[in-house]
Amino acid sequence: MADDAAGFEIYNRLAGCRARREYCSVGGIDLLALLEGETDMIVVDAVQLGAPAGTIHIIPWDFLPGDSSAISSHGLGLREALEIGSILYPGTMPARVTLVGIEGRCFDRTREYMTAEVRDAIEGAVTCIRELLND
Repeated sequence: MADDAAGFEIYNRLAGCRARREYCSVGGIDLLALLEGETDMIVVDAVQLGAPAGTIHIIPWDFLPGDSSAISSHGLGLREALEIGSILYPGTMPARVTLVGIEGRCFDRTREYMTAEVRDAIEGAVTCIRELLND
């Protein structure tokens, strides 16, 4: 949906990178099987954190705002899934999680209505992710 398609666009542009990629259009407890045994994870998504549209956020998971609805609109959020996974499967969830989010503005229209600010930020987000992968 409009700016929410940023994650999908970034996923496509990272084809061929050396890291394991997963495209998850839903969230919740079903993510636990994908996370088990991973040490580092980069979450890529459109977000609404109050910055101007197109702003690229790089935030360590522990410093995310408390309102997980800003990160996921797919029911049980990733924050909750990670917390549940840490309780149910101690020591098997990713130790380091980083959000790379692009501030979106339009979430109620179809993909062709992605705002110019978000579209223009996609390559910058891809560059940030590649840099994180090289660290």
